[in-house]
Amino acid sequence: MYLRRAPRATPLNASEAMTWDQKRIRRTFLDYFVEHPTLPHREVPSSPIIPRDDPTLLFTNAGMNQFKALLLGQEKRDYTRACSVQKCVRAGGKHNDLDAVGKDARHLTWFEMLGNWSFGDYYKEAAITMAWKLSTEVYGLDREKIYVSVYKDDDESVAIWKDVAHLPDERIYRFGDVEKGDEENFWSMGDTGPCGPCTELFYDLGPEAGTGPDDYMGGEGDRYMEFWNNVFMDSNRSADGSMTPLALQSVDTGMGMERITLILQGKLSVYETDLFQPIIRETMRRTGADWNDPERRVDLQVIADHLRCLTFTISEGGQFSNEGRGYVLRRILRRAVRHGRRLGFDGPFLGALVPQVGELFEGVYDMPAHILQNTADALAEEEARFFRTIDQGMSRIHQIMEAKGEGDRVIGGDEAFKLYDTFGFPVDLTAIEAAERGFTVDEAGFEQAMEAQRERSREAGTFKEAGGEWHVLRDGGGQGFTGYGRANLETAVMRWRALEDEGRYELVLKETPFYAESGGEIADHGTLEGPGFTLAIEDVQSINGVVHHVGRLTKGEVRLTASDRVIAHVDVERRAKKALHHTATHLLHAALKHVVGPHVEQKGSVVEPDRLRFDFSHNKGLTADEIEAVEDWVNGRVRANAVVQVTEGVSLEDAKAEGVVALFGEKYGDSVRTVRAGADSFELCGGNHVGRTGDIGHLRITSEGGVAAGVRRIEAVVGHAADALARDEHHRLREAAGLLKTDPARLVERVEALLDEQRSLKKALDKARRSGGAVDADALIEAAIEVAGVPLVAAQVQVDARDTLAALADRLRDKLPGGVMVLGAELDGAVAIIAAVGPRLKGDARFHAGKLVKAVTERVDGKGGGRPDFAQGGGKSPDKLPAAIAAVPALVADIAG
Repeated sequence: MYLRRAPRATPLNASEAMTWDQKRIRRTFLDYFVEHPTLPHREVPSSPIIPRDDPTLLFTNAGMNQFKALLLGQEKRDYTRACSVQKCVRAGGKHNDLDAVGKDARHLTWFEMLGNWSFGDYYKEAAITMAWKLSTEVYGLDREKIYVSVYKDDDESVAIWKDVAHLPDERIYRFGDVEKGDEENFWSMGDTGPCGPCTELFYDLGPEAGTGPDDYMGGEGDRYMEFWNNVFMDSNRSADGSMTPLALQSVDTGMGMERITLILQGKLSVYETDLFQPIIRETMRRTGADWNDPERRVDLQVIADHLRCLTFTISEGGQFSNEGRGYVLRRILRRAVRHGRRLGFDGPFLGALVPQVGELFEGVYDMPAHILQNTADALAEEEARFFRTIDQGMSRIHQIMEAKGEGDRVIGGDEAFKLYDTFGFPVDLTAIEAAERGFTVDEAGFEQAMEAQRERSREAGTFKEAGGEWHVLRDGGGQGFTGYGRANLETAVMRWRALEDEGRYELVLKETPFYAESGGEIADHGTLEGPGFTLAIEDVQSINGVVHHVGRLTKGEVRLTASDRVIAHVDVERRAKKALHHTATHLLHAALKHVVGPHVEQKGSVVEPDRLRFDFSHNKGLTADEIEAVEDWVNGRVRANAVVQVTEGVSLEDAKAEGVVALFGEKYGDSVRTVRAGADSFELCGGNHVGRTGDIGHLRITSEGGVAAGVRRIEAVVGHAADALARDEHHRLREAAGLLKTDPARLVERVEALLDEQRSLKKALDKARRSGGAVDADALIEAAIEVAGVPLVAAQVQVDARDTLAALADRLRDKLPGGVMVLGAELDGAVAIIAAVGPRLKGDARFHAGKLVKAVTERVDGKGGGRPDFAQGGGKSPDKLPAAIAAVPALVADIAG
């Protein structure tokens, strides 16, 4: 389904005067709230697109994600009002707009959310007043074209709108009815938890935006464009559906950047704004696509949106894969490639368009040139794979149709879904290809398979530790991690619950010495002792700023009250082993930049007590020399035994000025923690580290390989784990030397001697095969009989390969130039037949090796043929071979006529 409205006569021209360019719109929003005379807000940077501490999300999908703990009252910060511009993706899980993108004026996968928040500070009146004044007095929107919606019984918001904006009743709409299952204009964080009514602002774009049945206020059409939502959290919803007032009333708002840009720039589609047109114009230049062709316009819009999404997600560490987040990214890329093919691209093209995204957001987001280049390389590599896959998919479609019987002209839903899931083929493309050959597609069956996949995606996008009701002993989420180097702590419990897995419990402590999994370093383990029980702590996760501990009961029974105290003990030996590997990842990162190139960027890591894993951007595998050079570089810094200097509370700007290495896309506060490991490694990091580089011992790289387009992975061990690896390799070396009856120092020499011996034996075997093996050619010639006036050799022989049989036939032809030879052999349970005609009989039409082989192989349930002078074939029935060879004289006589 394509856009219902007529397109502009031409796309947005670069020279067209624009009062509100996208950078001014964004900055005006933030300045309005930061500089508000009575309610100044804290400007907070966008959090990463890939959530760092919220396992419930595949992608950051709203501005409020980074403020969840604040909104839940579980965290305190030094501000109660905030504003931000958040990068968001809605392409997987609960919020999935992927299939609608490009087909209407507003749906996108990647977008920016302008938002302002109040955490127990101002409420409805101030929020509505600021929304109205910014919209009309600052942005200058036409007051007569603004409509609002409220929850059905939110009379307070209605009264505020009438007082502040003087809106008449006919421009205030009441929607929703929670009791009847209609949650329009009612927002909730989940099935249970904080919730409340919301009021939305709409702008009437006029009848030119759409006059269809959905183009009414609150409808799904494009005419009435919702551009700002203000949520008022005032209640807590329990599992039984009952609502109780929240002690902390908060405001959560979100304005779509692309939508307000559309309105301010006087367009009818977000794709006509300066947020997309530079990409679209470049794509048109490369393809010659016509913007006025509705189908080509959809292609251009899909490519522009998907390119923005992929550029940001891949640059921030996203990777293509077949599951979870990586699967969603792969689907987005494949959808863009399919639309690119429709425009005429027959090879990778998205990577070449990445610089357009960099230029578009220059000065808005920090996108260094080497990061953009790494991203472009990753896209190009993944595209190349899919272009190969598309050809395979077309071949598979044809195979499916060719395999159908005359009465079956339907491609099944499961088959269509497999084409979609494996080869990235949309069902409409399958249907088009099928229709050209008189087939149809079971689209209902396809939708069933798609829904099952969506359900799997939704499940992949959520993390729920199934358990019972929480026992809340204290309000809030605790104070979190108490600091580094602390191994024991007596504290209180905020809340706890039993998990469904018998014997396992989840607790939130007032403060904790346990390091929660973060920055690739896995969580601390240890024990938690309480009144009459002991838990073995097996996992620690920070979820929305709240540290959750999961432990298995090893003693007693868990019964906790508000007055009870617990004692936490960290397994310090395990933590120390993690610290070795964590500091080693920093040195490894620096080594890769030094040896491989400055373009190397960390794309992910895992730090465990007994190993480390480090993913980095690079478009080809490391050579053996490069791997050795990386090891030498790291171990040189280890032997230098430099102090590892950890500094807390450093200004982010000061750290950057000193050259600190920060992960691209990661969000840091104004105050950061730096780790300097010698003169060559200086990074922002919150993990556990050694005191001196010499504590690491030495590093050994155990593997290097590719894990995704443009991403390589190194696995390595240090310290005790490297020692264990060395011992194991030494034992294997001695064992191998013993088997070869030599000592380890001469093992290579002994292996080389054995390989020389093997090569000599192989040459002798090949020579024997080329000469016909052990079969006596002279004896066969002596047994020849005369048929049709020429000598004939017809025999079943024993050989080890068809090549040996062919070599024997050549020898016989050389020795018997005026004769005919037919040889048969049993090889691996089948029959091999070869016929040859001597060179003196060349041109004699009576003797034809190809015809002879055809006749013989038919008698062994096979087939064959070839040239007049040489032919071969085979059969499936070795038991019929003797009779077939016995029949050769008669067959020669018959063919000779």
